[in-house]
Amino acid sequence: MSPGTRTFIGRQIHRIGIVAPRVKDREFRSLLMRIARFAIESGQSSIVDVVRVIWNMSVLVAYVQSERARKNTITIMDQGLLQGFWSIFFKSKHRATSEKWFDILCAIGVDDMLFVHLRAETGMARDRLLKRSDRSSRMQRASADRDLDLWSTADRTCRELAADLEREMGTENHVGVLASVDVERLASPEDVAERALEAVLLGCLERHRRYDSVDR
Repeated sequence: MSPGTRTFIGRQIHRIGIVAPRVKDREFRSLLMRIARFAIESGQSSIVDVVRVIWNMSVLVAYVQSERARKNTITIMDQGLLQGFWSIFFKSKHRATSEKWFDILCAIGVDDMLFVHLRAETGMARDRLLKRSDRSSRMQRASADRDLDLWSTADRTCRELAADLEREMGTENHVGVLASVDVERLASPEDVAERALEAVLLGCLERHRRYDSVDR
């Protein structure tokens, strides 16, 4: 059964199966404490939101560590680490925290990662999300009078996160790569996939160039 067809309870059981084996790992516990501190200090809207974002990030980190331990050549994560941090920033009240999000990301490790950012108009993203049959996103449950403000906040948060990542990777000695792809409203899924593949290939070339520069 794919993750998309699992029930809520089924998804949580699956996630527990990912996290549980990592709990005994000291590095994972340290990252979890830093993520929890960051989420709490960010000032989430409710206790439920705090628990949700911490749990979500815990699963993502555990999954990354598990895949690394298996030494898989390529792992593709939809709604990965950057979206996890986006979820924390989305409804946060405080940007000044003792833990910096990029420092946590670096502690997780970015040297073997390539991030793909699909950039689209807010209206297009909204229309596509509303067509989904599930109601798992907070964006789908917004009231009509708050809908536009919520999407504006979501878009601004996404752009700030991507800009921060690009800036930090450009100034620090990291070889993680951010590949951005502009998505037009009339673009077919095949067109978007082709552009994303081109961006990934260019990103891989950039990664090798950075590795060579570091080695020298």
